[in-house]
Amino acid sequence: LAPSFAAALEAYEASGDTGPLRGMLDEVSPGVYTFEMLSLPCCDALLDEVDAYEASGMPAMRPNSMNNYGLVLNGPIGLERLMDSLQARYVAPLCELLFGSEGASLDHHHAFVVQYKAGQDLGLDMHTDACDVTLNVCLGREGFTGGGLRFCGRFGGEAHRRNVAVADHAVGRATLHLGRQRHGADDIVTGERYNLILWNKSSHHRLSKDFLAKYRSRPPAAPGGEAASGGEEAAPPDLACLSYTHDDDYENYKPYPPGKKPKPRGPGGG
Repeated sequence: LAPSFAAALEAYEASGDTGPLRGMLDEVSPGVYTFEMLSLPCCDALLDEVDAYEASGMPAMRPNSMNNYGLVLNGPIGLERLMDSLQARYVAPLCELLFGSEGASLDHHHAFVVQYKAGQDLGLDMHTDACDVTLNVCLGREGFTGGGLRFCGRFGGEAHRRNVAVADHAVGRATLHLGRQRHGADDIVTGERYNLILWNKSSHHRLSKDFLAKYRSRPPAAPGGEAASGGEEAAPPDLACLSYTHDDDYENYKPYPPGKKPKPRGPGGG
């Protein structure tokens, strides 16, 4: 662990004092926190494991439907127990402290690394995560530039497509936020970067009325549009917060990126 995080966690475990934990956090936007989490040797060791597995020729499970490069850590690579420990001892106390019921009682996860470099994935389109709380830790490699983590509003809110903050990456530095916070990765400019992602989930929260109410509704529509929730955004969306993957009205504001096409519309689509 990074020394500042280790010391704050030790104080919390010894006395229940949350002051040091809160004191090490930088809240870049309401509900979006960054802090020094992993030491450089730890980051290097994780990258060595990923490199060795990729070189082995064993089947590689890619992280999700949006990232084309990277590796699932819960699969054959054998790091699931390590990720269990990471969640239980180091991530769960912070999530419960910062996010209330959405961060309490974490009991399962999806852990993976993502990779960004020239000629592969440069960045990632705006989205929300299929989890309750997301941990994103920059592993390196040293020498990369660009590729900040851009945040907009939260799913279901009037400001869900308003640009609110950019968190810059540094090796060992973590960003912690709710899964329903819209975000995306700006394009990397030079070098190569890996990030460790832990999608933290709580079975208890996912059975709650609060969770079901949030995810059964659609985000408010743009001004003049219609939404299942009956609401409207207070102003047109910020262009940086548009998602060509998820927003039906993307082309109303700017053309699709090269190689991207509008989503097929099913029966009844507007």
